[in-house]
Amino acid sequence: MIQVEGKLAGPWVKELEHCWRSAGAEQTRQVRVDLTAVSFIDEAGEDLLKTMHREHVELKARGCFNTCLIQGIRHSEQNR
Repeated sequence: MIQVEGKLAGPWVKELEHCWRSAGAEQTRQVRVDLTAVSFIDEAGEDLLKTMHREHVELKARGCFNTCLIQGIRHSEQNR
């Protein structure tokens, strides 16, 4: 599991992508990303989360904004 804290914005988006790709290459099981301690997600962060969701990453969120964002990603991907 990858645990993200603080803001998913700016250079931290690339850092999460690097961690995810590294974890995916090393593991045969599904990668999970815990976003429960994230306070802000910028547009690039949201785009990365959409890509991760398409690649079957399990996204875990808490709080109104993040939960709504993840539900929106799931819903939009189901309708693709």
